[in-house]
Amino acid sequence: MLDVLEGFGVIAVVIFAGLMLGRSGVLGPTGQQVLARVVFYVATPALLYVTISSTDIDAIFSPALLATGGSAVLVFTGIFAFTLWSRRRSLGEATISAMASGYVNIGNLGIPIATYVLKDLSFVAPVLLFQLILLSPIIMVLLDSTRAQADSQWWRPLLMVLRNPIVIGAALGVAGSLTGWRLPEVVHEPVSMLAAMSVPGMLLAFGISLKDGWKLPPAGSRRQLVLITVTKLVIQPLIAWLIGGVLLGYDGLMLMGIVVTSTLPTAQNVYIYAMEYKASAQLARDAVFITTILSVPAVVVAALLFGV
Repeated sequence: MLDVLEGFGVIAVVIFAGLMLGRSGVLGPTGQQVLARVVFYVATPALLYVTISSTDIDAIFSPALLATGGSAVLVFTGIFAFTLWSRRRSLGEATISAMASGYVNIGNLGIPIATYVLKDLSFVAPVLLFQLILLSPIIMVLLDSTRAQADSQWWRPLLMVLRNPIVIGAALGVAGSLTGWRLPEVVHEPVSMLAAMSVPGMLLAFGISLKDGWKLPPAGSRRQLVLITVTKLVIQPLIAWLIGGVLLGYDGLMLMGIVVTSTLPTAQNVYIYAMEYKASAQLARDAVFITTILSVPAVVVAALLFGV
């Protein structure tokens, strides 16, 4: 379990570096926004392309994905509907809340946990591809719709989605994976360098957002934050266990992998998307912060309960 804590520690160090940058003021008052936009428009699309194009697309059809992906879809749909219609919140807040509840940090936490807890990296690729290829474009459609709600021309939301850098990066990655085509090395190398900036850039931007400290959100947002946290760390793993263990009959390491990957905290790119679309950015930041802290004992408990 020490290696798992080391994985969380790496993230904490980079976030702390961002916090120190924010406190120092060396990036100026708009430094966080600029960094977040670089991550959104440049680094993350490059990461999507590099990751997906170099991965066998068949990995997304792993049988275990019925449990991990199914739990994410059920959680996303449930929180989205509840927030939008029962709580009568905006489309942007409903989308960010749903994403924060079901979009796991599989990239920079999933890999060390799969390596040191599950001893098997095969659990990472299906969840990663599922989120990048299927969930992300849907989320982008919903978020782009918040920018086009006042526009009566039906084709503008579609055009915005097609121009979205996240969608473009994922689409190019899928095309590369399906065809086997690869960028010339002289182009691929700089794209890979840009891709490597995505995760640390997200963490730095998140750390900068904490420069003024963390306070409990207002009562209304506090209830939403509790809902997101409980859903992310308790309900989603429980649904994954029900689908994987009860319905599909998995046990042992496979069931452990399903539950542990579903217990991972909210991904940092939820906050980046929320900032870019000006949709409940503080709620997204708080969800990432709280679920990341609480996921340490949650992952340990899941590993102990289902360990083989």
